[in-house]
Amino acid sequence: MSQRGKASSGFTLVEVLLTIVLIGLVVRFGLPKLNWAGYRVNSAVRGVTALLARAERMAITNQSNVNVLFDVTNNALKIHEDLNNDNVQQPTERVRTYPLGEGIVFGLGSAPPRQYTAVPISFTHTQNGMLEIIFRRDGSASENGGFYITTANALTSSRPQDARSIELTQATGRASWYQYTGSQWVKKF
Repeated sequence: MSQRGKASSGFTLVEVLLTIVLIGLVVRFGLPKLNWAGYRVNSAVRGVTALLARAERMAITNQSNVNVLFDVTNNALKIHEDLNNDNVQQPTERVRTYPLGEGIVFGLGSAPPRQYTAVPISFTHTQNGMLEIIFRRDGSASENGGFYITTANALTSSRPQDARSIELTQATGRASWYQYTGSQWVKKF
């Protein structure tokens, strides 16, 4: 039997090179259209709203205040389990820090304000020099208010679509969030 009659297995060099070129073209034209900043800020806002819901549940479960502090300098939230409701961090009370995420900051960027003023955080209560919202043991919040998060790049460039608004209702302690689309604010949750 001759060599020509055998079936060959595998790919030829031309087929492999053609496949690599096609993958390269898909990556070249497809990846730049993905909005990585949008995915990152959406992930952060979902994490923050889940953290706020957790703080509210913790206040109900422990039957004591849970304070959420806005650490703007470090782009993080701090959860203080205020067991004696005195708004002072005691050595026996747990305080945990949760960063917003890589490249995510408190701020509005170039987007117009939604409901509250254009300041990044509208709450008025403070603890240790940081603005805070307090969840009470009945699940309510200390006040109506909200805050903005966006990407660090949006603060220095014109990317208003990276802005997100998170708003709390005092009576229920419920957090809702909104996304700026470039022309209007749209409720997402």
